[in-house]
Parts: sequence; structure tokens; C-alpha cells
Amino acid sequence: MKKTMLLALGLVCIFSSYALAANNTIRISTSYESLLSTPGQTGMLDQILKEAFRRIGVEAEIVFTPNERSLVAVNDGMLDGEINRIAGMEKTYPNLVQVPESNMTMHFVAFATRDIPISGWESLRSLRVGIENGWKILERNTEGFPHLTRLMNASHLFSMLHRDRLDVVLYSKLGGYELVRSLRCDHVHHLDPPLESREMFLYVHKAHQWLAVPVAEALREMKRDGTYDRIVRNTTGYLR
Repeated sequence: MKKTMLLALGLVCIFSSYALAANNTIRISTSYESLLSTPGQTGMLDQILKEAFRRIGVEAEIVFTPNERSLVAVNDGMLDGEINRIAGMEKTYPNLVQVPESNMTMHFVAFATRDIPISGWESLRSLRVGIENGWKILERNTEGFPHLTRLMNASHLFSMLHRDRLDVVLYSKLGGYELVRSLRCDHVHHLDPPLESREMFLYVHKAHQWLAVPVAEALREMKRDGTYDRIVRNTTGYLR
């Protein structure tokens, strides 16, 4: 029975490989418009994932989808992968399969124009808080906050912070500093300690689940041989 199951799984992988080979391109959804993922597919994650797929003989195309629709589009099979999400998304989106090696560690922080003592999510409850729609970790941890502003565009949130219409904006540390730099809001800084630090993962639609393990191994190989660090340094080093 075990041999039969292994043979069946092998045949599924082979036929799936042939199906993809006809096009040989996997389309990965991104909701980032930042140094992590750019329209020219030159962002940090663009380069990391395109290289990982190249190493297993598959071309990856990064396709922009607004944050709120990105997971739905991949879960519905309209796109083949989701670029960067926390672990456990398959519990809500059952057609997603997590690639078992992280893309990056993302630090979620509060940005402010003045020093505000904080000690976790709950310490922000009384503040005027801004978050971007579609970031599940931020939505979940600010649920019920009485002075919460949710917008589709993070730049608008940072502009509101700059004009003292918000006390804090919750965002990833790396992406936040890119916005601070581009908007020239030099007085905006992050507050310590980070609210949460999470490993982030690529997800693929279950039709391509056979790709998950090979891509994970390609990512590990990139971390071992220095390719991963080189890409991170070349794409984000100017912010450090």
C-alpha cells in the first residue's frame, strides 16, 4: 500500500511538472509596491524568489494585486503563488500550501513622531492608530481599537502621521523606513520594542504544491552560498 501511494504521488508530480513545463512560468501575486517588490520585479523578494525558482528550472513572474485581493486571487487559482505571508494562512485559505522555508523575518513596529512608551499591542489601544488594509496580523491585533484608521495606501497613513492626525502607524520596519525616506519625514522613527517579529513565507496554490519542497531547498541553498545575503544587501543596504 505504501509503495502504491508513493508511486501515485510520483506520477502526480510528474504530470504536474509537464503541465507547468508547457508554460514554464509561475505567476506570484504581490501586494507590495516597495523595495520588497517593485513594478520592474527588482525588489528584494522579487529577486530572491525569481532566483529560487530559476534554480529548479521554473520562471517566476511577479504580478501586482491589491493587498486585500491578493490572497483571495491565489486561493481561487487565478494566480499561482502569494509572495510573503505569515505561517498558518492555509487555515483561512485552504487552497494555499506554505513553502517550508522562510523568505525573511519581518519586524512589525509602531512608527511615531515622538517618543511614546509601548509594551505590546494592547499598550496602543488608547492611541490614534493607523494600519494598511489587508495586513492580517495588524488587523487581528488592533481589532476593537477605538481610534483606528484603516487605509489602502500606507503613504497616506505616514502623511497623516506627519501632519499629527495619527499618533502611530503600524508597519513593517523595513518598509516603513523606505516610506519615511521617500516622503522625507525624517522626524518619524520606530518605537522599541517591536510589536512582533514573524517569519514570512511564500505560498503556492495546491495545484502546484509539488513545488513547495524544491523551492524551500533552493532558498536554503541560497542562504548557504551567500546569494540570499547579497540580494538583501544590494536591495536594502541603503536604509541601514
